[in-house]
Amino acid sequence: MSEPSSGASPSSGASLSRWVGRAILAALAVLFVLRLVSLRGQGLLHSATPRGTLAPEVAGPLLVGNDRFRLSAERGHPVALVFWAPWCGPCRAELPGVERVAKALKAPGHSAKIVAVDTEGDRDTASEAAAMLGLTMPIVLDDGSASSAYRVSMIPQTVLIDREGKVASLLRGATSEERLMSELERLERL
Repeated sequence: MSEPSSGASPSSGASLSRWVGRAILAALAVLFVLRLVSLRGQGLLHSATPRGTLAPEVAGPLLVGNDRFRLSAERGHPVALVFWAPWCGPCRAELPGVERVAKALKAPGHSAKIVAVDTEGDRDTASEAAAMLGLTMPIVLDDGSASSAYRVSMIPQTVLIDREGKVASLLRGATSEERLMSELERLERL
């Protein structure tokens, strides 16, 4: 003997469940996007300096000597700005490799330069870290303006700038020597 029909087929219940599931996913996606917009508006979610835009000026005292660094004076060749801090473990692990790339770029045929940007801006602390790590590349002491202009929200972070002074790419986190050299050589060929 068959059971009495309730008037609804089993497939209509499954269809309704699918639609409810899709509606919930759509609502969650909308809430997620609204939360991202809210965080960005509050300055809690930073987006990097857009690729292809003119690189913001970086100007500040160099760790060694009495000279000042000005990014705008470096036009005509690629520049890697490596944002770091003396207390940052991943930065300290990355910087000896960055130093080796900076030295390799002094060889004939290269035009790219690497400049480390100390986000703390404290001469004594930066000097101690540079000596301990054996750094000889130029180090700019940032008063916060460079980090702010480039929207640095994590370190280490490397901003690659092409010979025209435009942001070419952004490397977040520790970068291998091979990748850094490869990216700079690519910019040299452009």
